[in-house]
Amino acid sequence: MTTTEALSKLQNYCAYQERSPFEVSRKLDLLKLPRNRQEEVIATLMEDNFLDEYRFAEAYTRGKLHQKYWAPRKIKVGLRQHRIPLVTIDRIVGLVDYNTIYKNALYLTNRWFVSKTKAQISSSLQRRGYDYETIVKAFEEVKEQSRNA
Repeated sequence: MTTTEALSKLQNYCAYQERSPFEVSRKLDLLKLPRNRQEEVIATLMEDNFLDEYRFAEAYTRGKLHQKYWAPRKIKVGLRQHRIPLVTIDRIVGLVDYNTIYKNALYLTNRWFVSKTKAQISSSLQRRGYDYETIVKAFEEVKEQSRNA
């Protein structure tokens, strides 16, 4: 495959949704493009604004926070798996508002309150990256709301 063909395929790949440089590199490996030409293609994609590490990290964080209801700890792990630099991860995750995290924890706790035990809710929230204090606070608030209802 020529560099031009690979570039064209990857422009479409990146235009579909935000991609990390690591994902693009894996795709180039699948296309069996030599390493020296891979760097050239990635540089061209970055120059043409098809690929942006920071923009990917923002989109990833926003999506996981608002659609999957993940907490910052799990988001950080996911970004590390995409090989995003720690400086970028800390900057993006630092922008996440605690109120949003707490509202997400409340939403999940409320959704699971009737069907799961406290231990099950706690472990489910921990798997999503919530810290213990947030979990306890959310559980107590939902418990209080259910008593008053």
